[in-house]
This record gives sequence, structure tokens and C-alpha cells, in this order.
Amino acid sequence: MGRFFNKLIFWVNLIAAFLLLISFVLPYLPPKTFPTISLLSLFVPLIILLNIIFALYWAIQLRARFFLSFTVLFVSYFYFNVFYEVSKGGDASQYKNTLSVLSYNVRLFNAYEKNPETDAVQMMSEILAEQDPDVICIQEFYRFNKVDFSAYPYQYLHFRRPRAELGHAFLSKYPIINTGAFDFEGSHNNTLFADLIKGNDTIRVYNLHLQSIDVNPRIRFLKETDNEKLRKRISSAFTKQQNQIQAILKHQSNTKHPILVCGDFNNTPFSYSYHMLKNGMQDSFRERGNGLGTTFEFDKFPLRIDYILASKGLDFLTFETINKTFSDHRAIKATIGW
Repeated sequence: MGRFFNKLIFWVNLIAAFLLLISFVLPYLPPKTFPTISLLSLFVPLIILLNIIFALYWAIQLRARFFLSFTVLFVSYFYFNVFYEVSKGGDASQYKNTLSVLSYNVRLFNAYEKNPETDAVQMMSEILAEQDPDVICIQEFYRFNKVDFSAYPYQYLHFRRPRAELGHAFLSKYPIINTGAFDFEGSHNNTLFADLIKGNDTIRVYNLHLQSIDVNPRIRFLKETDNEKLRKRISSAFTKQQNQIQAILKHQSNTKHPILVCGDFNNTPFSYSYHMLKNGMQDSFRERGNGLGTTFEFDKFPLRIDYILASKGLDFLTFETINKTFSDHRAIKATIGW
């Protein structure tokens, strides 16, 4: 019985190792062309966890099969280099200028949540007092929120329609000019941009909220939802993300200033979306982060879908994932120097 069980475990192990190998090519497969296989990018963290479990299982038994999962995990760590980091902060004294940026999907400050466990206004005020960022990029901004943002005199708030309550916000202690929004067709998601001026320098900042997959982050929801319907919904969302990213990258290509990209990408670091936006940019978590960098939990399973990226010439000095949150996301904060 034990031999049969180990044989069964090994076959499942082979499948998990094979799926992890397949995930190496996911960042290069456009969802428009490969709509179904692109869904695998959401499950790469789970596949990694499964391979860790299998490696430990065989190691305890002192079996050579340990090297199957260990090898693919070893390769994937250096290939992706995105799921666990250990680093320390940079030296701000080496830079003439610094700027701190906080990005946060605030879920409309819980305006439509039934019986929220925390007071969103109070907690947001506490976060701002503790972190004191120079710039704030907010996704899912609620027009009628009561948070005091008076410390940020330069503001760009954008709503698609005059009476819309859902929008996005760019708040700054430094002057901003040349603001705009993309207003993606057929989507409630959006992206803002603004040129921020500090001293004699101008930095283009993008505040992204890419297409949502509209899936309840509960395993029970997945079990009760028709698989084909769910597949089409997520595939459609990833295709829209690709279109949105193409528009953003085209806009970036005409920008002469250094670039900061902040926001909720609604996808993992193993995805085509992340790969395209990360191309030629630095990832604040990879440069200065520690731990898993979880910004969103899918039924307590950790995911990183919120990012702060910077173009060459802007160096990351610090990065922090803020665990205190009233939203389904966690805020992230980074400091850049130049």
C-alpha cells in the first residue's frame, strides 16, 4: 500500500514539476493568442508551493525523487526571482533628490461593504500619518470619502462620468502638470498619468488599475462557478489587460522624462502583463523588498498584484508592504533617489 501511495504521489509530483516548467514561458505568451494557457499565471504561486511540499516529502524519506521538485524550484527561483526577497535599504545620502510614493487600492474606502471590520477613514488617516509619503496613487477612489488629504495640495482626481462615485486619484506634495487619463473602452478600470515637478526635475508618474478579473477571492466561489464561464471571464480580462498595456506602453514611448509606474496590475509577477510593464524597468520589491511581498490574499493564499516600477536613472532606496489595511489590498510604499 505504501509503495502504491508513493507511486501515486510521484506521478502528481511529475505533473506539478511539469506545470512549473511550463510557467517559464507564460510571461512571453500574449493572452490574445493564448487565452487559456495564460490563466496558469494566476496559479504559479500554488504550483511553487506544491513543489516545495513534494520536495520536503521526498527529503524526509531520503529519496532521490527529492531532486525532481528541488531542481525546478532552484531554476525557477533564479529565473523568476520574484516570489521571495531578502534585501536592505539604500543610502539616501548618495542621492541629490529623493521621493516617497505610496500606492493603494482602497476598495472605495469600504463605502459599499456591509459591516466593515475597520473604520476606513480612521485607518487611512493613520497610514498617512505613519508613512507620510510625498505622492499617493489611489485606485478605486470614492468621490465622497471623508479622508483629510489637505497635506497634498496638488491633486488630480478623475471620474469617467460627472456623477460617477468610482474614480482614481493622484495626490502630491509637489506640483503636477500635464495630467490625463486613458478611459479604457468597455472597462471600469483606468490609468492616470501626471508629470510631477521636484526642483528642476520632472518625473512622469502612471497610476494603473488594469482590467479586473471580477472573481470573488474565495475558493467556495470557484467551486460554485461554472468552469467554462470562469475560464472565459478570466481570459477576456487578460486580453483586455493586454490592450490596456499596449496603450500605456505606446504613451510611455513618447515620454522624455524618467518614469514611475504604480498601481494594481490585477495579475501576478509570472504573467504576460507584468513582463511587458516590467521590461526595461526596475521592480521596487525585487530591488528592496523582503519576504513574499503579499499585497492581496485569495482565500488566505498570498499574491503580489500591486507594484511600483521605475525606469533607469531612478534608484529604489526602500520598499515596504504595509500590513495595516481596511481594503482587500495592502498599500505599498517605495522611496526613489536620483
